[in-house]
Amino acid sequence: MVTANHVVQDATELIVVTPGGDEYEGELLGRDPEFDAALIRVSGARSIKSVKLGDSDKLKVGQMVIAMGYPPLGLLGGEPTVTLGVVSAISRSIRTPVGVLEGLIQTDAAINPGGNSGGPLLNLDGEVIGMNTAIIAGAQGIGFAVPINLVKLTIDEILRFGRVVRPRLGIYGIDLNKPMAKYFKLPVDKGVLVVGVVPGSPADDAGIRQGDVITAIDDEELSSIVQLKVHLTKKFIDGVNTFDLMVTRGGRTRYRIKVSI
Repeated sequence: MVTANHVVQDATELIVVTPGGDEYEGELLGRDPEFDAALIRVSGARSIKSVKLGDSDKLKVGQMVIAMGYPPLGLLGGEPTVTLGVVSAISRSIRTPVGVLEGLIQTDAAINPGGNSGGPLLNLDGEVIGMNTAIIAGAQGIGFAVPINLVKLTIDEILRFGRVVRPRLGIYGIDLNKPMAKYFKLPVDKGVLVVGVVPGSPADDAGIRQGDVITAIDDEELSSIVQLKVHLTKKFIDGVNTFDLMVTRGGRTRYRIKVSI
């Protein structure tokens, strides 16, 4: 079972309650504050059916989605609630009390505090494409979910290593878009713009510089920092620690840079 990290991070005991009212003991297998995800083993719950995980990379703005959860809201009864909305934006970043969450799905499906966190965000085929995580206090119709493809990485890492083991390239980057590319007079308008490099990091050792635009990794085109993280993590889980980055630097000069992590 997967839920939000912030739901369980301070828990000393975990009890999983089904919509039918059955209760099971839960065991925390691992937590991932970076993606706000946690993996729980539910003891004795053989009758619980799993839901199909979708592909959050296929999401489009305007697509209909359904948010589920157990927001208390002072109401009697313990039935789960369902809200309907659309994907308002993708690849959002927000600051939370525990840090910055990146690559989030923004939706106007009502996500309420105290009960929707950790619940699924589904497409109309019933596939989970995100995990509800946060709202903006004081705003209406602005909720966020962690893309399920990021949650899958957390699951794979915890099951493989017993904990989250994530590779670090050593850059501070932002998603490049057309207005930004026009403002900075860049020759490309898609990729990851490097705004800083950590001294002594793999990126620094490979010669990546501030102002570079990373446009591809291992010949896979990039449009976001989250895509870069996902690619690095997937390869790392498979035991690969060397990557080829396509970098545009000034003018129209393109470099193929090999990076070892």
